[in-house]
This record gives sequence, structure tokens and C-alpha cells, in this order.
Amino acid sequence: MHSFIPKNIIKKILEQVNIINIVKTYIQLKKKGNKYYALCPFHNENHASFFVNEEKQYFYCFGCNTHGNSIDFLMKYNQITFIESIYELSKITNIKIQNKEQNIEYIQYTKKQKIYNFTKKTSKLYHKNLQLNHSYQAKKYLKKRNINNNMIQKFYIGFSYKYWYMKIIKEDKNYFNHLIDIKIIKKTTYGYYDYFENRIIFPIINQFGDITGFGGRSIHKQLPKYINSSKNETFNKGYQLYGINYLEKNKKKKYILVVEGYFDVISLTQHEIKNVVSPLGTMITQYQIKTIFQFTNQIIFCYDGDDAGKKAAWRTIKIIISYLDDTKSIKFIFLTNGEDPDSIIHKEGKKKFEQRIKKSIHIFDVLIKFLFPIKILSCIEKTMQMINKAIPLINKIPSEYKKNFLKKKIGYIIGINDTKQLEKILFEIKKPKKNPHHISLNNIRTLISLIIQNPDLIKIIPYPINDLKISKIEGLSLFIQIFQLCQKYKNINTGQILELYRNKKNKNNIYKLSCWENMIDKKKIKYVFIDLIEKMYKKILDNRYHQLMWNYRFKKINLKQKKMLWKIHIILSM
Repeated sequence: MHSFIPKNIIKKILEQVNIINIVKTYIQLKKKGNKYYALCPFHNENHASFFVNEEKQYFYCFGCNTHGNSIDFLMKYNQITFIESIYELSKITNIKIQNKEQNIEYIQYTKKQKIYNFTKKTSKLYHKNLQLNHSYQAKKYLKKRNINNNMIQKFYIGFSYKYWYMKIIKEDKNYFNHLIDIKIIKKTTYGYYDYFENRIIFPIINQFGDITGFGGRSIHKQLPKYINSSKNETFNKGYQLYGINYLEKNKKKKYILVVEGYFDVISLTQHEIKNVVSPLGTMITQYQIKTIFQFTNQIIFCYDGDDAGKKAAWRTIKIIISYLDDTKSIKFIFLTNGEDPDSIIHKEGKKKFEQRIKKSIHIFDVLIKFLFPIKILSCIEKTMQMINKAIPLINKIPSEYKKNFLKKKIGYIIGINDTKQLEKILFEIKKPKKNPHHISLNNIRTLISLIIQNPDLIKIIPYPINDLKISKIEGLSLFIQIFQLCQKYKNINTGQILELYRNKKNKNNIYKLSCWENMIDKKKIKYVFIDLIEKMYKKILDNRYHQLMWNYRFKKINLKQKKMLWKIHIILSM
């Protein structure tokens, strides 16, 4: 439960925010009628099955069944918590949230915000350090790496010289203790020292502009060359991408270039090679891949041409190939031995590096080159070993077209041009399981879906709602509950109804029915609704009639019940 945020505040936020404006900040929407369509950002697909309804203020994907309101979209897209999503929306709507209670989620959120405030302050101090005389060696090092002052300012590069924090101990004990808590300053039996001492400092900024932590590069022969912040509430190396804060939202990039280090990103940016990110010198993770694909449909990885670079490329292929649907493209650049993007851009310049990007190699060509070098093709045993290595990778490809294309290429290389024969001998492609998700259509579910999607229908119900309460028809109590909610909250919309059921046991049913496609002409919705209510009402009366008749024949009934029996008989006879 998120009881510490009053429901009326959440309702007010949802009233003032437009889900279309929220969603289109992150993905491109196309309008068709009163709905907006897009390729779903939550699963791989080739045809748009993701739609957003402005009138009802909710989204739904027919492909993966992801659905919800503005709060849900931010939670799912940005992979943030409910609390973080609410606060993001509160900033947009300028609605202040006063917290009367606290829970674990809120405590975690406030702790994150506190860390962000301290890392921002620390980043400023590191950056300021670089301008001081103590940092002449750091400035000399950056000059040697050909990093100009514009880049120092843009990336807010800093330096940690020895004992820079001594002034803080005296002036701001609370801040100093926090630096100890997040392990920037470490306490030993000999005193204090900075974890990043004598290192160039790179603030690591997420896509929302928050400084999550720092990277440090030694300027002497201190090992290791690079270190990162310790893992905490805001920093997890596998979730960070250096340079991602410079990628503009909602504008799909032609490609995003993935390099290995901080200086690679900075030097390429300095030479006007845009849209460059780095996974902090480590192997790329699935989280990072998903994040990059939010900005582009084409990723180009740039690796050294040595054995280490090839091994890194192979590990990347095994992770990323499962994202290769019909819309996605993955390519590789392999540099000359001993070179990296930072060194080669300063030697070659922008134009020659752009040529390398244009000549980048498709993932299939890289995979085939790794698996089937000419020297093994003369040996059937080794070839079969490589085939067995290729099969699980091919099976991971979600695009049937690309899957078949790769099989044909492999068949051509190993000398089996007959596709059917190749399938029979080498491949065991499992047919994808059909989506078992199906809900049978019946009157009560149709009624519930109609009132969720069109809350104004409560105004035309032809019978008193209390007459329906006596029934034990399955699901009718939920219909009545939603009806009463719509009476209580005037002008409520679908997105707000979803929010009121966020932590209720019926949440999943409500969400499914909010997206239920009833195939009813918009002009006929009212007539269908009234007709269903009448049928439901008569069914209830019929049940009541038979119960009274049973009592009348075998038991005594009072005068009031006799009148009720006669009244029901007249209604059912009409």
C-alpha cells in the first residue's frame, strides 16, 4: 500500500496530467481516430500493437498485454518505483506531496534523493579541484590526452587531490559523514583518505540527469587504472551508461555507438561524433541494451581488433542476439590492434571515423567469421562442433526472417544449399508457443468493461443499484463497487479507476477489462449497456421469483412477499 500519499493527491495529479504528453516524451506516437499507436516499447514487435487512449487516459499493448495509466507507464518504461513515478508526475503538474506517513518504498526514495544531492555537491567540488594549483598534474594529463576545456566543462570532469576534503571535516560534519557512508571517503586506523585519490573524476549521470556515482582514472602508475563508485542505492555498474544523459529523448537516433571507456566517449564527442555511450568499461548488460534500444533501433559496438576485443564482441553477441527482431540492427567496428576510439579519432579525425561507422560489420557476418573460419571448414568434426554452437544462438533470434536468413548463410558456407535438408539435418527450431491468455466474453464482464471504459454510463442505469445487490451472480458485486466509485468521484476517467485499484485484489481483472475490445459501435454503447442491465435485472428477478414460488408452495410467506411475487410476475410477463 502507498497510503502515505493521499488518494485525492494521486487523483488530482492524474486529472492534470495528459498521458499522451507523458508517453510521447519517450516514444513516437501516430494518431488514428481517437487513439494513438506505436511500436510497443516493452517487447519486440514489427507491427504497432501499443495504443494510448487520450479520452480514457490509459495505454495497452495487444502483443504483451502491458497496460496501465501514466504512473504505470513511467514505472515500466524508466524501471522506477511507484513513488518515483508519482514524484516525477508531481514535478510536471506542480502539485506538492505532503507525506503524513512513511513506508519502505518512500524511505528508499528519500534516501536516493539525499544521495543525489550529495553526489551533485561532491561533483562540483571535484570539478572545482581541477582548477586549483594542486591539480596541475591532472591538467597536464588531460592535455596529454588532447581533451580540451570545452569537454572538461561539458562532462564536468574533476580531480581528487590528496586531503581536498580536510576543509569539509571542519565546516560540514554531516556532509563528510555521508561521504563516508557512500564510501567516497574511507576511514582507516591511520586516518581518512579519498577512495578516488589522485584520479581524474568522471561524474556518471543517468538519463534523468542525476549523478549516480563516479568513475576515476589514475594519472600515475597506480593500479587499477580505472575504478568506480561502490554499489549503493543509486549506483550499480550494470545499470549505468556513461554519456546517456546527452541523448535527446523521443528522437530516435540513426544509431548509437557503444565504446568501452570514458575517454572514448569524450574524445569522440569532442570530434563531433554524436550519440556515444559506454558501459563503464565492462561487459554490456541486458538492462543497458534495453535502455539503448529506447533511443535507437541500431547499435554499433566499437572494439579493439586484438584477441581481447574479439572475445568481448563474442560475449556481446551471445547477450544481444535475442533482441534482433525485424526492426533492430546490430553492427560492429573492429579497430587496428593497439588502437581504441580515443586514440584513433585524434589520429584520423572525424571523416575517417565516420567512414568506419559506415563500413561497420553486421552481427551475422561477425558471428559467421567467428564460428566458421576457413581453416575449420575442411574438417567435418570441427564444422559440426561450430554448428552445435550456432544452433542455440540462432534459436534466440526473435525475427523468423532474420533467423532463416542466417541459416541460409551458414548453409552456403558449409556446403548445404538445400534449406529443407539443412533444417532436417542440423536445426531443431521449436515453434513458438501460442499465447494462452484468453478471457471468455460474458454479460457481466462486458458490463464491467463498459463502465470502466465509459464511467459516464452510470447516469443512464434504468434501475436502482440497490435492486442488484440482492443477487449472488459472480462478478456483479465488482460491477456495483465500480458503479459506486464512479458516483463518489465525479468526472472520473479510466486511468483514475485503474489507480484506485492499484493495490486491490481485483487489480488484474480491472486492468484486463479496461482494455477489453468489446467490438461495439461507439454510437451503440449506451443501448448495449442498457440492454445488458435489463437482462441482468430480469435474471435477478427470475431467480427471486423462483425462490418466492418455492416458499409459497412449501412454506408460508407473508403479505409483503406475496406482493413482491405478484409484482415480479407482472414484470417478467411483459
